[in-house]
Amino acid sequence: MLLNFVQWIRFCKCNDIPLTQAFQKELRCAICINTFIEPVTLECGYSFCRPCLCLSWEETQIPARCPVCRGPCQQRDLKTNVVLRSLVAIARRASLRHFLSSEEYMCGTHRETKQMFCEVDRALLCRSCSQSQEHRAHKHHPIDRAAEEQREMISKQMHAVWEKTQENQHNL
Repeated sequence: MLLNFVQWIRFCKCNDIPLTQAFQKELRCAICINTFIEPVTLECGYSFCRPCLCLSWEETQIPARCPVCRGPCQQRDLKTNVVLRSLVAIARRASLRHFLSSEEYMCGTHRETKQMFCEVDRALLCRSCSQSQEHRAHKHHPIDRAAEEQREMISKQMHAVWEKTQENQHNL
């Protein structure tokens, strides 16, 4: 696997493909075509967002099949691919930093990048604004941490809804 990764990096450099762009393309779910959310990997080696895979398998007969190669999948209790999840988190942070470095997300007062999230006002702030009289008493988090916490909360809610849906289908 490491050799394939090294070959992939060389391919990107030789073909003048920006590495971050190629890297992020590899972190996309084949079902939703977005960056993975709680990635799981099937026996055949293909990976998908857990919610996407669960939804695609909702109406399927046993055995379920891989949405890409159509190979049978015996395992229904899927484990999160922690390495892939870590790579996705790194890519998301890089994408967020790039996104927030645009002129639109610069503080008009201090000309600094907005890097903090104010929980009270639910607003993005630069470090100077977060320490101002107006926001000093509020609870703040770095934007990437706040985004990851929200993503995890939504993922847990989606998983709970999926479990309840499965339970309801079983009871019917």
